Amino acid sequence: MPELPDLAVIAKNLKKRIEGKTVKALELHVSKKTVATELDLFKAFLNCKIKSVFREGKELRIEIGENILGLQLMLHGDLKLVTAEAPKFPIFHLDFGGERLYLTDHQNQARPILNPEPTDVPDALDVSRTVFNQMLSRKKTDIKTVLLDQKNIRGIGNAYADEILYHAEIAPNSIANKVPGDELYQSMQSILYEAIDQISKLDPDRITGENRDFMKVHLPKTMETLKGEAIIVDRKGPRKSYYVASQKVYN
Repeated sequence: MPELPDLAVIAKNLKKRIEGKTVKALELHVSKKTVATELDLFKAFLNCKIKSVFREGKELRIEIGENILGLQLMLHGDLKLVTAEAPKFPIFHLDFGGERLYLTDHQNQARPILNPEPTDVPDALDVSRTVFNQMLSRKKTDIKTVLLDQKNIRGIGNAYADEILYHAEIAPNSIANKVPGDELYQSMQSILYEAIDQISKLDPDRITGENRDFMKVHLPKTMETLKGEAIIVDRKGPRKSYYVASQKVYN
């Protein structure tokens, strides 16, 4: 699943490709998880111009006229901008008159959202150090679970939680209100901004998917880091954590 850095790059690149275009037609191919009907989407977006594309947490937002189209990619959602044959597994598409933007997903889990509800939960790149530390101080569960919970802080997924904790030298099973919050905050900012920069350089035109070639510890196909540290893999339910023995446990 694309996380904050991938989505930041996707939003920037997609904005360059579709900003200013007018929605001439649209189609809702799969309505299974969509609250809005196709008629609702028609009324909101038809004959309206794309004003902007941006990221909110782990979702994309497209400002169209006076309304917002939210895109939840889930695990296997993809965006495809095409001029010819339609891609497989379409969920929804916007037609700009010759060029079409498709949301696809072979599991039918991705979905468009009409005017997503606003939230007070801070984004990982916008949260202040003070608010971040206050949030940690209230949490008595493991720090990785806290970072992944989108009700605590938005944008971080499994891979980047591992990278942030590795950078901060904090074990993923540490108790959240015991970890050094300032160090973790600095690592979170450093890792996310560095990843956005790396992805922008490696995939300057990316509008879908993810790039993790530069990761240091979340390496499912590798047994050790570039420093030669043995990577420990722990499973908690369906989720795996990747870390090294030198990461300190705080409890």
